[in-house]
Amino acid sequence: MLVRAAPTLLLLFCLLAMAGCDPAKRVPAGRHLLVKATAKERANQVNQGDLSTLMKQRPNKRILGVRFYLAVYNFPDPGSIARKKARKLERNEVNNQRRIAKGRQPKEVGRTTGEWMREVVGEAPVVFDSALTDRTREQMLLYLLREGYFEARVTDTVEFRGRKAHVTYYVDAGEPYLLDTVTYTVDHGGIHEYVERTWEGSLLKPGDRFRAEHLDAERDRITGILKGLGYLYFTREQVSYDADTAVGDRKVKLAMRITRAPGRPPGPLWGPRRDDLLFGQDDGGRLTLHRTGTVMPDALVHEGIAFLYRGRKPAYRPQALETALFVHPGDRFDQRMSDLTYKRLTNLRVFDRVDMVYDTVGIAAHDRVNCTVRLLPASQQSLSAEGFATNRGGFLGTSISLSYRHRNLFRSMGSVQAQLTLGLEAQQSFTGETTNAGDGNPLLGRGALFNTIEIGPEITFRFPQFLLPINRKRFARASAPRTTLGLLYNYQRRPDYNRTLAKLSFGYEWNESRTKTWTLNPVEVNVIRIPYRSPEFQEYLVQTNDPVLIDSYTDHLILGNRLMFTFNTQDKIKKRDDFFVRTYLESSGNLMRLIGNTFSLPQTTDTAGNTFYTLTGVRFAQFLKVDADLRYYRRIHEKSSLAFRMAGGVGIPLNNLGVLPFETSYFVGGANGLRAWRARSVGPGSYPGELVAFDRIGEIRIEANAEYRFNLIGFVELALFADAANIWLLHEDERRPGSGFGSDFLSELAIGTGLGLRLNFEFFLVRFDLGMKTKDPSYASGSRWLFERGAKDRTLSQLLNLNLGIGYPF
Repeated sequence: MLVRAAPTLLLLFCLLAMAGCDPAKRVPAGRHLLVKATAKERANQVNQGDLSTLMKQRPNKRILGVRFYLAVYNFPDPGSIARKKARKLERNEVNNQRRIAKGRQPKEVGRTTGEWMREVVGEAPVVFDSALTDRTREQMLLYLLREGYFEARVTDTVEFRGRKAHVTYYVDAGEPYLLDTVTYTVDHGGIHEYVERTWEGSLLKPGDRFRAEHLDAERDRITGILKGLGYLYFTREQVSYDADTAVGDRKVKLAMRITRAPGRPPGPLWGPRRDDLLFGQDDGGRLTLHRTGTVMPDALVHEGIAFLYRGRKPAYRPQALETALFVHPGDRFDQRMSDLTYKRLTNLRVFDRVDMVYDTVGIAAHDRVNCTVRLLPASQQSLSAEGFATNRGGFLGTSISLSYRHRNLFRSMGSVQAQLTLGLEAQQSFTGETTNAGDGNPLLGRGALFNTIEIGPEITFRFPQFLLPINRKRFARASAPRTTLGLLYNYQRRPDYNRTLAKLSFGYEWNESRTKTWTLNPVEVNVIRIPYRSPEFQEYLVQTNDPVLIDSYTDHLILGNRLMFTFNTQDKIKKRDDFFVRTYLESSGNLMRLIGNTFSLPQTTDTAGNTFYTLTGVRFAQFLKVDADLRYYRRIHEKSSLAFRMAGGVGIPLNNLGVLPFETSYFVGGANGLRAWRARSVGPGSYPGELVAFDRIGEIRIEANAEYRFNLIGFVELALFADAANIWLLHEDERRPGSGFGSDFLSELAIGTGLGLRLNFEFFLVRFDLGMKTKDPSYASGSRWLFERGAKDRTLSQLLNLNLGIGYPF
């Protein structure tokens, strides 16, 4: 037990050693280290998190309760650093004189180790400053006033304990002021009608609490409406407010005023007439949308827009560009359509630069505006090669991928990517060996470093619009529709069998909103063949007589379709909270089975007496599958965060095959899931049978994960994690006792905990996660938990599992 606990004890010892150091040792004499700053609001009317963000001074950051960065800062002695720096400067000066004498450039002195620890890794002590405390109190009071608490009071107390300071802010918000009446006055006669028409949608309602945030939001609402109605130069600064609290009884009379900007057109602006707008290509290869009168050596006209080019065909078909263009000649200016055009052209990823400019220069009519769109095309073709080290389920391997990409296929702004992947792996065979003794090949085969080879050519077509039979016009204006066609062939030669997979997929993707995406694949065809099974493997299948294994390693066909919904709030802007949800519904073989039953097509009978239909002589799978993945990310501060995931699903095998195909069955374990176990080495349920390389699959999956992630030094990150997961069968299999899903499923969850090391190079992240089996459901009750008496004989090699991964696990 002591050996097993050694890593944990070592970590605790290091953390306690850091915590034991005097954190105030580098604080100047007579000053105090700020160790705690809290805000207390008596009536719980105000968000505590909002108050905390207003504090001008916060204590030093902690990792697991330890001021790690402060400890690193305090560790080197400043006097020693100064002496080393002086010696380094002196030596550098001598060396620089020699360099200058030789005609070479002098060198600057770099940081010493101590300077690096203090300036790069460490964090200077936060020294209590009463002036910043006063500013914090003022900011909290201002925040409360903006929230409608006009009678609020904020006080603070500072408690000094030795060389440490504890600051507490006491907030008495009082009763909020409510809106009594809301009126508006429009000095701009042309827009009075629009404001009146949309006033029912106002965010300012009598009876609501007065909030400055709502006033700003109402400004933005009105500005957005007017910009969508052609008022190009209208700004939110033209909306002002007058709040009168003299009415008493904590009520506010709010008057809004909308003024006219001087020197701007009085009414809505319209684009030029439909024959006055051109979309052309200049000498630099840029595509430009502009009005007539410019030089036009050649032009193509589509939907009233002239596409200019010089001496050759335009690089992009007018029909393709028009689908991304939401600003048209003769249309009234609409800021939303302008923004959508810019976003769509940018998201196509075929242009290095997109510029849109509006101006009224040189236009006689007061209600007209010119739009100029300049597009700088990106490189259309690329060729790349990548190499990878892999770790799938704990088995090491390597792969190389060659890829070719064309970003403007058929001048449609569609893309094609052709990829060839070659991989080698050391997989565990049926006999439990990762390699077999034999023929002496040092790289592949029996007795070799690798025993598995995988070859996979793949080609994928992507188009920025819907292809038939979907009606393009129904979706094109709001949803950024895409069509994907994929073809894949994969060949695997493993110790116990050879497998080929041919796949055809065709689908659509569109955005419901900025955070919501739908994916519909009406066609997914997978043809799986097992042309070879080793005699040992074949004998094992016969002896076990397990239909799940037998059918999983028999030729079969998957004719499926899938609908997937994704909700994702993550973007480039770092927020405190982020959410990710992905759900999908998959169906396979049901239509074919219905056709067979309806027209009484001929059936085949297997050795178990089950009848089934075939297509081109291959038995097709029939099942329904529902899956969900929910994630929550909480940012603690810029160097640490929490991540949580709940995932699960159920697959229901139906008559034609009787089991879920191996490719669609559930499993747990591996680098991105239950990290204390290798992939497919857990379950189903509490089944304790002998582990072979490929029998841990199920029809139900439940998984939960939690991680605490924090930056340690530079690109080095650490994580503490806990995983709980398992798989089950829908019905108990007598050959695998404990495999069925029942009311005691929670007691059958496998639990792993561990420590992760991550190297974050920004463009990619390398991850090493060491997991420990904390609870193993394959053991009998009383021996499942690591700390129980029955678990004392397990060795470290049985308990620990090291995972290598690329990117975060979730």
